Amino acid sequence: MMDRISLPRVLLLAVGLSSIGLVSAFLEGPLSATSVAMNILSSVILSLFLAWFVSMIDLRRTHLIFLIWTVLFVIMYLNNMIEGYFFTTVFSSLSIFGVGAVMILFVTLIEGVIAGLVLSTPARRDNLIASLRNYLTGRRTGSWAMRIVASSVVYFPIYFFFGAIVAPYVLPYYSDPSFGLVVPPITVIVPLEVFRGFLYVISLLPVIAAIKGDKKTVFTILTATLFVPGALIPLLRAAASLPTPIIPIHLAEILADSIVYGFVLSCILARPSIQSN
Repeated sequence: MMDRISLPRVLLLAVGLSSIGLVSAFLEGPLSATSVAMNILSSVILSLFLAWFVSMIDLRRTHLIFLIWTVLFVIMYLNNMIEGYFFTTVFSSLSIFGVGAVMILFVTLIEGVIAGLVLSTPARRDNLIASLRNYLTGRRTGSWAMRIVASSVVYFPIYFFFGAIVAPYVLPYYSDPSFGLVVPPITVIVPLEVFRGFLYVISLLPVIAAIKGDKKTVFTILTATLFVPGALIPLLRAAASLPTPIIPIHLAEILADSIVYGFVLSCILARPSIQSN
């Protein structure tokens, strides 16, 4: 584990992320008191998460910025936007989705740069490219191909299992058109969630490569990354536009998803040298 991040730097990052989030939200439309409060709260939580995340790895500044940007863009936004395209009426066309994705790319790049500048220190020297190369050369290409496919495919049954548990409580809201929520057919859900699993895997491989700890550390970081930026922050920021009762239900559902999927990924994708630890 690297050095702990000081509280003033965490607060400075929270101010920066809150400012970016509020400006972005303002450009999309009028701000309500709820959206402002949730944006500030989510920015504080995200700053605390990033401070912890950075303390668990040792990367030089530019590589740390890239890793943070990857987590923010793919896990926190893009993967949720892709699901939102099929499960909500927010994106009325593919072109609107594309514009939103491009905007998020630039917003997360700014957030990643700010987080990297605020949280990194000169003592951090590891090279992400070298770490990723060392990590990937630990197995043959065929083994990696099978593991990536398996890790992508296994996301769907985990997602479906916990989704089925909460379905009786959330389906009434998805069946009401006034909430802007929809449930696509299973023929769409299966390939959609397998693809989302693939995006998780590809974006988490550099994270695993940067981790120096044991299998338990890998599991903890993966689970926290899947849940905090992957679910908690997006749901808090969308609280003003979602039916309030489904938010805690979906949070519990995705927490369970994250724990199980994080464990599975830590078993399948951990470095060969620590898989038996």
